[in-house]
Amino acid sequence: MSETTDPPGRLSRFRYFDTNPVWVKDLRQAARNWTVTGTLLLMLAVFYFIALGTMIFGETDSGASSYVGPGIYSAIGITTLIVAYIFIPIYVGIRTLMERISINADLQYITTMTPQQIIRGKILSSTYLIILFYSAAVPFLVFSYLLRGIDLPTILLSVVLTFLVNVLLTMGAIVLALSPLHIIMKILLALFVGGNAIFSAMWFVIGAVASNFISGLFGMGSFWNEAVPLIITFVLDAILIAGLLYHTAVAFITPTSANRSKPLRIYVTFFCSMVVLQFYLWAWFTNEEDLYLPIVVIIPCLVILGFLFSIAGRDDLSLRVQRDIPSSPFSRFVGFFFFNGTLSCLMWLLGLWIATVFSLLIFNVLWNGFQASSLISDFDDIYLPYVAPSIFVLYCFAYALLGLWLHRTFLPKKSPKLASLFFILLMLLPFLFLIIVYFVFTQDMIDEDWVIPGMVPNVFMVMGNYPETDRNYGLWVHFASSVLMVGVALLFNSKWIISQIKQFKPLQRSVDRPTVEPDSGDDNILPPIIDRG
Repeated sequence: MSETTDPPGRLSRFRYFDTNPVWVKDLRQAARNWTVTGTLLLMLAVFYFIALGTMIFGETDSGASSYVGPGIYSAIGITTLIVAYIFIPIYVGIRTLMERISINADLQYITTMTPQQIIRGKILSSTYLIILFYSAAVPFLVFSYLLRGIDLPTILLSVVLTFLVNVLLTMGAIVLALSPLHIIMKILLALFVGGNAIFSAMWFVIGAVASNFISGLFGMGSFWNEAVPLIITFVLDAILIAGLLYHTAVAFITPTSANRSKPLRIYVTFFCSMVVLQFYLWAWFTNEEDLYLPIVVIIPCLVILGFLFSIAGRDDLSLRVQRDIPSSPFSRFVGFFFFNGTLSCLMWLLGLWIATVFSLLIFNVLWNGFQASSLISDFDDIYLPYVAPSIFVLYCFAYALLGLWLHRTFLPKKSPKLASLFFILLMLLPFLFLIIVYFVFTQDMIDEDWVIPGMVPNVFMVMGNYPETDRNYGLWVHFASSVLMVGVALLFNSKWIISQIKQFKPLQRSVDRPTVEPDSGDDNILPPIIDRG
């Protein structure tokens, strides 16, 4: 008697669906943590008193100007931003950092779980934590709609946009906690970079709400032609940044024996291309030539951050990576920029900026040829878009090489994370020392029009000069100084550079390996040697 089985249903595949273990672990820890519970209860209490106070002391006169809905909406929204934008990234970042400390290493990082699974679990758990806090605020926001003065589309759009920004901030905290930097560097980056990112996001969102920018999008006469492209661009940018943070976090926890740099560098190249193309398209179709300026700010910042992280890694290539090196010369040359290695990463980052400058030059020619206005047609106009960002990139490239040289020369047995610390100190300490010495002897501050070669902070001072003649002269001095420093740094690292280039070759397995025969005496107790090829 034969047995027949019914065909599987549409939902049968979900029977074997396994929840991410990291996701479950982090949510259980958050549920048992009184810090999360206490913060949530405190936020609910603040919401209650805000709503009660607004209802009691709010205006009761007739007319649209007396509606209390916008007041409750703004108060609840600002409170949610303060709590969610500050507490959640700090909480997630500290939890992740404590798991990565060597003396308290979490077992999830030595299991058979892939780095992608671990990072996805971290992102999912933090996202659910954000949803928990937003779910407590949404009923009060809807309550503000019942009091009139604000519409539901504005509330919905503001919640979605602020939620996306919150997810990005939390992912940034995860990346910082997992970064291969010294603990001191992580703290400094958390204070200066992370703190500025959090407060800048809060200022952006609060400003958009206070200026009725979000509600004004729905009031545009050409909503589909103006507002929708802005919303789509914001969402796509959020997705691009989220992908960048995800690939960065995966690369940080991937074992050094794997080629962890390749997926990240490919995505960063794609990310930079999309960012540059986006601003070019917006500038072209809106006929706003100034929209190219964010390119010369965003790309150099990414390149400089890449310098900081790249010099904190290892230089040697594992056998696993060497097996994947292409054998053909051209493929090996291209693959050099996308494989593990400090030198390859530095050259790849420098190549990104060179490609950006080249694309800007092509866009400049096309703009002057087909648009009514001119973009950069005078020689005196090339300094800010071309020369000034190149100075910062070249200076940081030289300081990165010098930081590597200092680490290899004086502290070779210490962690390579110290190279990133030298990188920061080389940029800041000489300028601070010069300011202190000058103030001690003159009881005055350094004039803003001074040109001090080799000092990165002085470039900002030179760019702030109102006379274009003095500004252009100072920038050319800094450009020549940066090129000279790059040459000196390359000379100091010449032996290391040659060794890095020589080691980038495919692994050659010896076919005719000699076999050692054991002695044939009576006292021979050695087992036979088996050649496994």
